[in-house]
Amino acid sequence: MPFAERLFAGGLPVALEITPPQRPLPQVLLRRARLLGPWAAAVNVIQRPGRQSSLAASCELRAASIEPAWHLVTRGLARDQLAADIATARAAGIAQVLCIRGDHAAPDEAGGLTIRDAIAFASEAMPGACIGATLSQYAPDPDAAMRNLLPKLKAGATYIQTQPAWDAETLRPAVERVRAAAPGTKVVAMAMPLLSLDALEKLEARLGIALPGAVRAGIGEDGAGAWPAFAATVANLAHSGLIDALAIMTFEMDATPEMGERICAALAAAGLQPEVG
Repeated sequence: MPFAERLFAGGLPVALEITPPQRPLPQVLLRRARLLGPWAAAVNVIQRPGRQSSLAASCELRAASIEPAWHLVTRGLARDQLAADIATARAAGIAQVLCIRGDHAAPDEAGGLTIRDAIAFASEAMPGACIGATLSQYAPDPDAAMRNLLPKLKAGATYIQTQPAWDAETLRPAVERVRAAAPGTKVVAMAMPLLSLDALEKLEARLGIALPGAVRAGIGEDGAGAWPAFAATVANLAHSGLIDALAIMTFEMDATPEMGERICAALAAAGLQPEVG
């Protein structure tokens, strides 16, 4: 069952988020996409400068019978290019799109696209597709974050994806506000194994936040507690009643098979189920 169907059927599906290679390398792309095997009902493909585009990689995955989530980045995107990209995605059979602003340095077009515009366009041009938007539970101004999100939901987004989360209570205020304002919106929480304090500090710098002291303590100075801490996070989120799906992202761009096995073990320990067709 595709990710979107399980999302709306209450199945708590799992997605894997990956970075595509720097150029089209199908073996590398497929290796990264298959890290979790049948546990990943969808593969989110990040859009980053200097790498194979999320759309091109998503088309390759779809051709390989892997369900992709295309990251549609609006920064610097002209309307005619958006139309062409959506036509490509539709022809490839892509049925899940996450619309984001993007953090690269591309200049905006005059009168350029907003995320709301892209969501509305995708919703109309890709009927039946599962369209998502992002929400940071760490936003310094929660009111502003909600004012920014609600037009995207009204334009046709049916799910939100969060920033990496380490406990349900940090998510709770944002999720409850979303569901009060837009009942039926599905919530995909991102979870991320951090295997060292160095990785933790780099992520804090990237997100501009300080993670709870309990996260640091759980990992430990030597990283020995990293996997138990990740398993506890997965179980906490999965049984919180707050979320509808998990998106797993690794700090490492080329995660090892052992890492994939450990992630799957954490998912199994939390009572989640792999995709069985």
